[in-house]
Amino acid sequence: MGKVFLFGIDGAVPELIFEKWRDELPNIKRLMDLGAYAKLNSTIPPTTIIAWNAMLSGKDPSEIGVYSYTFKDKKGSTKIVSSKNVKCKRIWDILTAQDKRTISLFVPLTYPVVPLKGIMVSDFLTPEIDDKCVYPIELKDELKKLGNEELLFDVAVGLAGHKSLPEGELIKRTLEMTRMQHQFAKKLLINEKWDLFLLINIGSDRLQHMLWRHFDETHRRHIKDSLFKHAIKEYYKYLDKQLGEFIDKLDENTTIIVASDHGMIKQEGKININNWLIEKGYLVLKKEYLDEIKGKKVRLSQENIDKEKTIAWGGGAYNARIYINKEKVGKEYGTFREKLIRELKSIPGSGGEKLDTKVYKAEEIYKDTSHQECPDLTIYFDDLRWASNPDLGQEGLYSWETAIGADSAGHSRQGCFIIYKKGMTKKGKIQDIEITQVMPTLLNILGIEKPKDIEVTKIEGI
Repeated sequence: MGKVFLFGIDGAVPELIFEKWRDELPNIKRLMDLGAYAKLNSTIPPTTIIAWNAMLSGKDPSEIGVYSYTFKDKKGSTKIVSSKNVKCKRIWDILTAQDKRTISLFVPLTYPVVPLKGIMVSDFLTPEIDDKCVYPIELKDELKKLGNEELLFDVAVGLAGHKSLPEGELIKRTLEMTRMQHQFAKKLLINEKWDLFLLINIGSDRLQHMLWRHFDETHRRHIKDSLFKHAIKEYYKYLDKQLGEFIDKLDENTTIIVASDHGMIKQEGKININNWLIEKGYLVLKKEYLDEIKGKKVRLSQENIDKEKTIAWGGGAYNARIYINKEKVGKEYGTFREKLIRELKSIPGSGGEKLDTKVYKAEEIYKDTSHQECPDLTIYFDDLRWASNPDLGQEGLYSWETAIGADSAGHSRQGCFIIYKKGMTKKGKIQDIEITQVMPTLLNILGIEKPKDIEVTKIEGI
């Protein structure tokens, strides 16, 4: 059986890769011309840490055990998620059991790393180069030799740290991060044995979130003739050139995949979901908390929700999540939820325009709805063109930023999938695929039987 090399471009957009910029990305174009490509339906919601893990496990978020970037521990404190929250097997677990080697580099939700047959370097949630960021640990010194340790895993320290960077500094840091990651990856590609090689590029996500309005003339906050109007495209071109260098080092029996976890879409603004819930009388905050946060922009703290009076509260960023106080509504849960859906869909845009809002019930998108982090409703305001702001301290229904910063683009429902392997018969554009289909497809190429608990099928004809 052959090997598989997967080059992940976080947030790569089908409309840009497949259409607008295709001729300026020669290596990606060549793979599309010689192989097959499709739009990829991401997870609901299309969150980076969830989507990549759905791709590499064949599972939905409830089976993975992660719903967002934070969770409540046993003491009720809010914590950042990590690999310890993942409760399903991912592809390297299955390959290790089959005595096959995986090299996994910068895959989201891999800190702390786990022992495997192969090599693993963790992701952008890694706090520093330590004993938990690389397996085997002997490679830690090699990571340190790359240069700027602060930029090895992400462009800035802390979750969403990229939102506070000036545009020029963001671009500079993104290129430096990518250069170091690729330098390390190329050494492993050549010098190590492997059956599956995973390399995820997070830089595209960082640039698109912050710089989208600099090139998109339809953006309501478009910056005409911006110095940074070509920055996103130039980064794609840089990745394409790097991809070509990786491909040159592969043998002809290696299957090459270029994929993204979701796409990106311009952001019209943010709907202050908890302001709306407060105005409707569904969310009630403790009086002392209201006095404390007056005039401040703060994250909603559940400890400060008056649960005896509250019916629902909100969360989420690019999509909204709503949690219903089941103890409060009791037998009226179903009726109240339907009423809430109608009201959410009726929220207009800032100009009074009707929005194409999609609302998903928990049981429609999750196999297991029993987890305490599982939202009752997941909302795509205007199909994700309007984001959700769950934070407090902004007046009214609409805002441009959360308590931690602003974006000019958010995640969209569809990403990219391109595959090329020697002798493949199915070529050109194929029908849309589900992100969970990638896992059984990888296993099939590697000659491994799909585990019985993975219900999705491989991509037809590949």
